[in-house]
Amino acid sequence: MNTAHGPGAFNFEQAAVRLKSELILPDPLKPGSGASIDTRTLGAGDVFFALRGNHQDGHDHLWEAFRRGASGAVIRKDYLKKTRERIFRERSLFHNLIPVADPEAALRDLSALFRSGFSAVGLGVTGSVGKTSTKEFLSFLLGQKYPVLSSRGNYNNHLGLPLTLFRLKPEHLYCIAELGASRRGEIRKLSALLKPRVGIITGVSAAHLEGFGSLDSVYEAKLELADALVQQKGTLVLPDWDPELIQRARRRKVSLLLFGKNRASDFRLSRVQSQDGWVTFEVNDRWEFKFPGYASFQAENALAALAASFAAGAALGDWPSVWKEIEFPKGRFEVFSPRAGVRFINDCYNANPYSFEKSLEAFRAVEGSGRKILVLGDMLELGSHSLDYHRKLGKSIREMKFQGLLTVGHWMREATLICEKEGNPPLTLHFEDKGMLSHFLANFLKPGDQVLFKGSRAMKLEEVIRALLPAVSAQRLSHSL
Repeated sequence: MNTAHGPGAFNFEQAAVRLKSELILPDPLKPGSGASIDTRTLGAGDVFFALRGNHQDGHDHLWEAFRRGASGAVIRKDYLKKTRERIFRERSLFHNLIPVADPEAALRDLSALFRSGFSAVGLGVTGSVGKTSTKEFLSFLLGQKYPVLSSRGNYNNHLGLPLTLFRLKPEHLYCIAELGASRRGEIRKLSALLKPRVGIITGVSAAHLEGFGSLDSVYEAKLELADALVQQKGTLVLPDWDPELIQRARRRKVSLLLFGKNRASDFRLSRVQSQDGWVTFEVNDRWEFKFPGYASFQAENALAALAASFAAGAALGDWPSVWKEIEFPKGRFEVFSPRAGVRFINDCYNANPYSFEKSLEAFRAVEGSGRKILVLGDMLELGSHSLDYHRKLGKSIREMKFQGLLTVGHWMREATLICEKEGNPPLTLHFEDKGMLSHFLANFLKPGDQVLFKGSRAMKLEEVIRALLPAVSAQRLSHSL
């Protein structure tokens, strides 16, 4: 939307025409400069979209939105009909109202219109694991030299992506977005908004199977990004360790770049080490990079980001070898010291079989001579496969020689039983609730212990961590996604 107010301004008249609506109380001196669905974070000039959710209705906060400086609002027609008299009575507060049947659909529609006014190269990141970390690596790399817009946190759905697109400015050369999905068709819709020219699929594994139904469906859902890239004549970045994913992508005739440890891959990973709070790795036996943290598996995500930055027009020689300023979201292999000599690793953001495997391998490789203890919660949304995957996890843990396994959750009991039968780990206990688990850990830990906390988001294992932290904030040693 380009107007007399300058490129990137939200044109309310144009929006009303697009939505086949009318503009109530127009004020051309108040062009929009962003979008919001939450008055708590609404900035001056934002367009407020009054969405109705399960527990909140944005229309209840319409007055607050304008008091906070909203430039206009997209509201339901039936709401305007009920409140029109009051709104006009208080017309000094309101301006640029667009009534529609469905404000949520309007948010998506207008974000597509807004996106069409910018030439920024779109980069989309999806996959069953590592989306957010890969997106952060990619944003960090391209942001070293170019103006970049990146989706915040995990703004990766039908609401988060449109809100991200409304933050586009003329100076942005790249727009990087995470694309999430729990069923087929969702990535296709998100890609239609983003219009990516570069895409990454970090990997495909058993995640959100309740929504997808099968692993085959997960593959097809993620490859909706490939279909969008074909339309844009773009490039798809894929891991070399998944031949099924590569074969399906090639059938779509999309241009590919492969990353991984295979010598034939375009971007080859080698010499990965986690030491002294840094992860180091080499690319194509030539370039060495390092970033802070303990999660050695993150080198794969960093490699994917390097490949995508190359596809977007950059060169490996453009980037510094030390990525000291990289920041990762909380809850992804995040390291704390709750007391002298004890290290907690919080990997509680989410969990599926693949991410569990990578997290356990990285934890096993972390330096230290003390006990390594697992505190685990259920992997959720696996549907009818839940029992099998938790039993497989138990078998993997049994072979890894950890010193302790403490679990909570209905399904994690199955993993515990597998380990109990073999007596490995030597300490294996299942708890009925997180309170009992916290109480046990508080008395069990000793200097030198390292504890990995991992489970699905809904398990809220961070509550156990908080229960064990002293009143004074824990020293944050390092963090890695």
